[in-house]
Amino acid sequence: MRPTAAPADPVRRAAHSIAARVGVTTAVVVLVAIIGAGFLFDRQQAADIRRQVDASAATVDDVVDAPVGIWLVQVAPDGTRSTTGTPAPVAAAAEAALRSVPSGTEGTPDGTGQNRSFPLVVVADGRDWPAAGVKRDDRLFAAVYDVRLHATQERSLLVAMGVAGLLGVVLSALTGLLAGRRAVRPLAEALDLQRQFIADASHELRTPLAVISTRAQLLRRSIRAQRAATDSGVGGAMGREVDQLVDDTKAMGEVLSDLLLSAQLDAGEAPRDLVDVAGLARDVVISLRPYAAESGVALEWRGVVAGGGPSGGSGRGDASRVGGVDGDRGEALVEGVSTSLRRAILALVDNAVAHSGPGAAVELAARTDGGQVRLEVVDHGPGVAADELEALTRRFARARRDTPDRRFGLGLALVTQIVRHHGGSLEVTPTHGGGATFTLALPASTRR
Repeated sequence: MRPTAAPADPVRRAAHSIAARVGVTTAVVVLVAIIGAGFLFDRQQAADIRRQVDASAATVDDVVDAPVGIWLVQVAPDGTRSTTGTPAPVAAAAEAALRSVPSGTEGTPDGTGQNRSFPLVVVADGRDWPAAGVKRDDRLFAAVYDVRLHATQERSLLVAMGVAGLLGVVLSALTGLLAGRRAVRPLAEALDLQRQFIADASHELRTPLAVISTRAQLLRRSIRAQRAATDSGVGGAMGREVDQLVDDTKAMGEVLSDLLLSAQLDAGEAPRDLVDVAGLARDVVISLRPYAAESGVALEWRGVVAGGGPSGGSGRGDASRVGGVDGDRGEALVEGVSTSLRRAILALVDNAVAHSGPGAAVELAARTDGGQVRLEVVDHGPGVAADELEALTRRFARARRDTPDRRFGLGLALVTQIVRHHGGSLEVTPTHGGGATFTLALPASTRR
């Protein structure tokens, strides 16, 4: 079967994140610059327009030679005239504005003996037209600015700034991507070296550790055989020490296996295939039952449940379960790495057994619901406090309530890493009646 792609490399995600941040920051800066430039442009244009209409009104003596962009309207005793091309609504509104000016308020004479201009309010076609009026003898003049020119200029300016801003954002994003790759390159090299070191160290240490473990087991057999042959208690203390040595070498081997698996997950080297999580759970239960029995803990497989909500930590008596206890052959298929998923289930069961007292039970059940496969590992131990969850998912950490002989290792941190590598999550909820329920939630496979 064709393996599926592994999750994106964290270094590449970091480079993309830097590029996105630079692009967003540049976009915000460009947007603020455009808004600020538009505001300043409007203010400057408004001042320029006011100066133009005031100057036009101050020098007007007829409506024939009007400045560019200015319409002139004259109201005289013999009638009303306007510059050629003046829109009729604008001319009518300017005439109405001039006729509404109270007599005697048309402006005071300036140094030349002419009256000064005064502001006018001209409203036509739903918009305000900047205007100024002036009185010349018995005639009133209005100079009206064509604001359509301003709108055209403003639109052209905004389009030009928008295009320039868009190009700036694209270029800054590309620059940020290149800068991000350069910035994270040392980090990528350091991570590669770290992964290579962990993998090499794990490989190199496994052989001598296997030799030590083998020699410790041979020594234990020799001591037991000698004690049986002499039918005495000679070597009892030494035997206990050798037993502890064997257990310690086994624990060290598990730590090395965890480190090697973690390095492989980080590097994305493990190929994916179709995996039956229920089958893995059954195998783990069968494999660890003798280990659990030594601690007085009953390890039980409750089968595959199709649909429905969480079991609430009981796992018993569900009518929708496929098959029977231990004989269940129902499937719960995901796409992933079989060895790493088995290691995750093994770590959860080991954790549950270690936190359960004699006479307790640890139960496993798989659920297929809503496009997910949910494997529940239920224990009835002391439970997990909310403030301990973060510590439990750190490497080489343990909860405050761990037993004294509990080994330090990757533990739940490796489980979390494996689950995230498979696009899922690790959920922890209280078990009804006491204890904790750890749930592996993984995307269900659509392949058969």
